[in-house]
Amino acid sequence: MPDGPASPAAQKGVELWRKHMDYFWTPDDEQLMGLADLYNDDPRFKANFDKIDPGLAAFVREAVGVYVRDRQK
Repeated sequence: MPDGPASPAAQKGVELWRKHMDYFWTPDDEQLMGLADLYNDDPRFKANFDKIDPGLAAFVREAVGVYVRDRQK
């Protein structure tokens, strides 16, 4: 998180998360953003993420946004 949502480490984390989903289903970019929004907007998900680090849910949404924008270039 200290290096920001566009950092190589954050983007690698998003890529690994997205690839892990391939075991169940392959989301498109809109669905990825929907999940990232859910993690931040739903109080239950947000609380779980923010237990790890305050602001993690918002950070994940930002990192996924960067990932999706970069894939669309």
